[in-house]
Amino acid sequence: MSFHLKQLLFTFFLFCGAEVRSQDILLSGTIQDAHTKEPVSYASVYFTRSGIGKTSDSAGNFSFQFSQKVRDTLVISYVGYALMKIPVDAFANGKRLIIQLERGGATNEVIIKSKFNKGLFLWRKIMSKKKFYNRYNLTNFGYEAYNKLEIDLKNFNAYKAKRNFILKPFSFIFDHIDSTSEKVPFLPAYLLENMSDYAYQHEPKKFFENIKASNQKGFKNESISRFMGVMDQNVNIYNNFVIVIDKDFISPFNDNADTYYIFSVPDTQYLADKRRLLHFVFRPKRAGQNTFEGDAWVLDKTYQIQKISLYLGKEANINYIDRISVFQEFLPINDSVYFLNRDKFFADFKLLGKHTLTFIGRKTTSYRNIIINNDSITNLFRKQPIQEVIRIEPNVNEKNDAYWKTIRHDSLSVNEKAIYFAIDKLLEMPKFKKLQKTLRFLGTGYRNIGYFEIGPWYNWISSSSWEGTRFRFDLGNNTKFSKDIYLHGYLAYGTLDNKFKGKAEGYWILSRKPKRTRIHFSYSDDIDNGITQYGEVSQDNLFSFLLRKPSTSRKFIQVKDTRLELYRELGKGFSTEWFFTHLQFDPLKNLPVKSSFPVSSGNSLTNFEVALRLRFAYLEKFVEGDYFRYTLGSPYPIVEMILAKGFPGVMNSAYSYTRISASVHDNVKISPYGTLSYKAYAGKINGALPFTFLENHAGNDLNYYYPSSLNLMNRFEYLSDKYAGINLEHNVGSGLFRFIPFTRKLKWRQFWNAKALWGSLSAENQTINNAAGTFKSLNGKTYMEMGTGIDNILKIFRVDLVWRLLPSTPNDIRSSRFGVFGSFQFQF
Repeated sequence: MSFHLKQLLFTFFLFCGAEVRSQDILLSGTIQDAHTKEPVSYASVYFTRSGIGKTSDSAGNFSFQFSQKVRDTLVISYVGYALMKIPVDAFANGKRLIIQLERGGATNEVIIKSKFNKGLFLWRKIMSKKKFYNRYNLTNFGYEAYNKLEIDLKNFNAYKAKRNFILKPFSFIFDHIDSTSEKVPFLPAYLLENMSDYAYQHEPKKFFENIKASNQKGFKNESISRFMGVMDQNVNIYNNFVIVIDKDFISPFNDNADTYYIFSVPDTQYLADKRRLLHFVFRPKRAGQNTFEGDAWVLDKTYQIQKISLYLGKEANINYIDRISVFQEFLPINDSVYFLNRDKFFADFKLLGKHTLTFIGRKTTSYRNIIINNDSITNLFRKQPIQEVIRIEPNVNEKNDAYWKTIRHDSLSVNEKAIYFAIDKLLEMPKFKKLQKTLRFLGTGYRNIGYFEIGPWYNWISSSSWEGTRFRFDLGNNTKFSKDIYLHGYLAYGTLDNKFKGKAEGYWILSRKPKRTRIHFSYSDDIDNGITQYGEVSQDNLFSFLLRKPSTSRKFIQVKDTRLELYRELGKGFSTEWFFTHLQFDPLKNLPVKSSFPVSSGNSLTNFEVALRLRFAYLEKFVEGDYFRYTLGSPYPIVEMILAKGFPGVMNSAYSYTRISASVHDNVKISPYGTLSYKAYAGKINGALPFTFLENHAGNDLNYYYPSSLNLMNRFEYLSDKYAGINLEHNVGSGLFRFIPFTRKLKWRQFWNAKALWGSLSAENQTINNAAGTFKSLNGKTYMEMGTGIDNILKIFRVDLVWRLLPSTPNDIRSSRFGVFGSFQFQF
């Protein structure tokens, strides 16, 4: 063959080969968890016809290359996820496809019965190292934490919203709906960023956090702040119980987790350095228990967890939650310690039905500058006298965008940038501000008008047998008038008694931090409406007449109350509050009249009292409002004591007495058996006094259940001058209801409670108060109620069945021995 012919043939084959290679088809993709968007490592990827397959890499990536177009179906399989099948036609040549796997039945899982349980063996190995790998068992540690919280709206119909006459002016917001990163489009609505330095010491246990910067884009109010508390989850997988939305779930690394979980090891992989990774999978043994499903990748021989995913589905007994996912990744910081590097907590909040508006909460935390067992942390805590300190730097909310660009651990996503633009523009619109005011008025009852606030609207009209139809109007100032002074008052009028009543009060907050100090002055002249505990339902509202016990005669008493209160925080959980009180009572109906209590000097049923309340609530947390703050509780028991003295002759006061009382209450988690709440109290009053200044035990005239009251006792039924009592309630959770499919699906919850009271009344006070035969005394006997019922009916209602066990007398009417009560509350 001549040289020219060989050259011609070579050129022909070269171009043919180039043409064939140019027609090669590349199929590639990245596999992610549909909820957390984390890569699914080492998933099985194969074709159903040809059988060709491989596993995704550690980043969830895979690729196939073919010389010609194929007709086949790609299958993605991973334990704990629903099988995904994708026709090859869905792949665009050379374009990477994002494949999102949904949690579901492991239909692809092959169960092999064996005498040797690899999963249980690996769990025991991990548990043998648990004490060493739990970061909270280190001498100390510290890091810089970057927290980012995004809230999105899902199932949002932009087409309808753009045509809604209320929402139409805000239609530009809908241009930022994300229709690519999830199967269902969503609208970014809120973004919160925090940067802080954190330190921890094991012994003695101490915590420190310094918040350096905070950036909030979206709606700023107390409800959002409480929702932030819900999303503020600190998950430690090595704890026996993982707290999710204030409920304890059994960790897969609980000391007794093998009682609650099935473990397996379906796969192993090798890292680039030849170290072997074991795929540890766990799922609940029984439905209805507070357990997770998920998986972890564990290093062989050392049994350190490299990354882990925890998942809660619709079956979890948490309200308004469609699903929750937790992802954590650990990286080595030295030869023996793996430390948390990234932490994700995702929750879908579904308030109503399947296709209604859903809130998606996405919280991510990254950790930098990690140090462990360091002397600098020891020196820091040597100067810290209390267990926990949270410090906020000045101007923490005033950092500009340029500053945030330099300190973020990760840059903002497209969605997060959209929030910056859209929310800033929205909050400047007058029409949106008007809509906000209307929604707030309907939801909270209050409305701002200039410098003032009116409401609540549900107190505007009510009725009773003494006042007839009662009209009431409240007026107070808002922060435009003053940020530290709150003035409030109301005027009421009854159509039957033809009298005006009212109240005027003022709060002056002298300091908020580091120690709160305030002054409160008030004067009221009104009929007592039966509120003795915060959170109880007043009888002065639109709905109270629907809740009254039909067999109970309501008692009416006019009260003139003048008081001055001085509150001061002392630090370390201690606080004091002084009360200077002048009270004048005038019984109106179904109570002994004023003339039944003659006095030698001063005015009957009139006193002047000075009292001191001492309170200890260590590490109590609050949500701050404009003027008031709302407790989130304390991890320790809260103790209160009141010392009081009555002074005769001051402002026509007629009585001399001393009073002392004390109480302790707490909510104790007894996982996995729910929560036990208790309150123990006692008191003693020295002096000859009418019923208005003795202990009127907390009864209940409504069919609405009060946790702090004796619900089968009426108001003003029992008097004591020496008493002690205890209230217990055990919220079991699902309890027996989890064994019944119907009640398990409804997420009913079980509880029981018991209340006991011991009281006595001196002979002198019995003589003063029992002339009319209105009041009773226990005379050292026991009053006891016990109850049970169903909680979480339709997520908000609770029904209590209450029996009065003691005292037992033959003349008791049936309604005083047993009662059915209802109540409602918003709870997760």
